[in-house]
Amino acid sequence: MIYTITLNPALDHYVEVDDLLVEDANRVRSEGLYAGGKGIDVSRAIRHLGGDSMALGFIGGHNGRVMVDLLKAEGVTCYFTPIAQETRRDIILSNRRRGTQTLLHARGPSITAEEWRGFLTHLRLLELRDAYVVLGGSLPRGVPIDAYRQIVALVQRRGAKVVLDADGACLKAGLKARPFAAKPNVNELRRATGRPLRTEDEILAAATALNRAGVKIVMVSRGRQGLLVASRTERYRAVPPPVKVRSTVGAGDSTVAGFVFRHAGGKTLEDCVRFATAAGTAATLAPGNQLCRLRDVQRLAPRITIEALGVRRKA
Repeated sequence: MIYTITLNPALDHYVEVDDLLVEDANRVRSEGLYAGGKGIDVSRAIRHLGGDSMALGFIGGHNGRVMVDLLKAEGVTCYFTPIAQETRRDIILSNRRRGTQTLLHARGPSITAEEWRGFLTHLRLLELRDAYVVLGGSLPRGVPIDAYRQIVALVQRRGAKVVLDADGACLKAGLKARPFAAKPNVNELRRATGRPLRTEDEILAAATALNRAGVKIVMVSRGRQGLLVASRTERYRAVPPPVKVRSTVGAGDSTVAGFVFRHAGGKTLEDCVRFATAAGTAATLAPGNQLCRLRDVQRLAPRITIEALGVRRKA
């Protein structure tokens, strides 16, 4: 079973304009509403790939009800913890002429101590042995600063494998509990390690340090340059072919979905890296927050250039 956790989900309102005219009226060319947040995007992408998962986290108010309806329409199973305040609503503004995207992130709700305890109770009710738990995104107000450390420790004690995709204090806290895998991008890895990480060797060295600290697999996403992946015994560089990018929203989440989907299916690490890179690249071909599409992933996977960077001995 695959579970995804999104503590601060958002109803994403995607808006596309020809060009943004400041202090003037702008005609919207297309728009859409999507259930958003790192874990939720992973659940949606897994569904697009033909798999199943269960989305967990906090949900509240009208925005929350809309999100649940959207997820059910996509075939995503939900088990959210209800909260009193409204789930946030974010705006994604796409500028066709400039090829840019501007994200406006709302502050989001405040979680009470009782609601936090309720979420942890929900976690303890799940069958977690041999499950995968994807944990990512920001923390809502009111949740303990070490929430990710608590969650990683709780679910891994019960036999699950956590894949952590977070930033800043959330990432640092989660890493302390030694999750099975982590997927930072280069900037997130810089902030977590305090190192400049200017070269590929420096990035790999930072990933290797996390392996030694107990994170079995570290995937570092590098945009158009693809993935660098390190485990205790294997290292890979995976580079996608050039594509025409329509939207980068959800590309990292699609990468995580591709990895977890294949790893849960018992595939080799090399296969998981190839599929994850194809899924992340496929997400950039779709507009808005539509994420990866299976037909694009299948078309791109054979075109991923993947190179083993040498085998290291176990410590």
